[in-house]
Amino acid sequence: MLWYRIGRGPPREYFYSNVDLLRVSQISLALSLLLFAAGLAAPPLSAKVHGFLMVAGLLSFYFSVMYLQHPAFTNTMPRRPLSYILLALFLYGLLASYLGAPLPWAPFSALYILLYLPGLRGANAPPNVLTMAGLAALAVASEPWQMVLSFPAASALSLIMRVDSAKRHLRLSLSEALAFSAVYLALFFIPVPPPAAIAAIFGGFLLLVRGTYVSSEPYSWGTTIGRVLPILAPLGYLGLPVYHFLYMGIAVIMFSLCIPWFTPSVFLRAVPRWPRYLPLVPAVAALLRLSGYGPLVALSSVVLLAGAVYVSVKVLRERKFPLGQPP
Repeated sequence: MLWYRIGRGPPREYFYSNVDLLRVSQISLALSLLLFAAGLAAPPLSAKVHGFLMVAGLLSFYFSVMYLQHPAFTNTMPRRPLSYILLALFLYGLLASYLGAPLPWAPFSALYILLYLPGLRGANAPPNVLTMAGLAALAVASEPWQMVLSFPAASALSLIMRVDSAKRHLRLSLSEALAFSAVYLALFFIPVPPPAAIAAIFGGFLLLVRGTYVSSEPYSWGTTIGRVLPILAPLGYLGLPVYHFLYMGIAVIMFSLCIPWFTPSVFLRAVPRWPRYLPLVPAVAALLRLSGYGPLVALSSVVLLAGAVYVSVKVLRERKFPLGQPP
């Protein structure tokens, strides 16, 4: 068996399995920040390196956030040493994808999907199905935009599904999630132009969750911007940077949901009092980047990097919770 059921198993082994999961999440989040910082500094040197580093940063970020919550999503704890094996496969995927190896993410995706199998029951099943579809898409993704549209985008949307279900009393059935995931995966295999595929997936998601709602809450208006930006990807036919509608949309979702809600837990910190304007950081950066004008594009990178540094410092200054002693 690859996992323990939550609260079951030898107490000491279970404790250290939990520690392993936490350490892998911490390593991935720290790696994500380094990759983003390097990627934002890379455009003057190489567009290819910039693209790789930014995509790698997104993958590393969502691996961290999603893996930390894996026990809550599946009611299981991966046994030792699976967390470190999964991390090794993730690092292999990063290196192999940069070197152009075939199907570099297939080993990582296969193991991670196996670990999600217990989560196909109960209320967590619909968002878990979407996450698993994202991992399956990552296994066959070959282009940077496909990698972003795979596990990172699916993770972001699955988290929105969970939060919307609670805030809007929205109940999505497993059959609805399976149908959407099937369409989502089909767009990876049929020859659809990228702008159409991106817009169709995010437009379909809006239909799946019955639209969106806007309030003064940062999660609400922030994720609304993040959900809508990728739908505008066909504006790329007018000369705008098509893929950045997707990339910047996910960035806004990160600052509206994933960063303020989940990153403090990765480092065992109390949740800071976040400013209500936090999602404006990536929203402004998106406007600057989508302008396509050189100086504004450069300023967009500065805004995002400043936002990342601000968030990191704010989290690390909070009170730390101890792990406790092993049984």
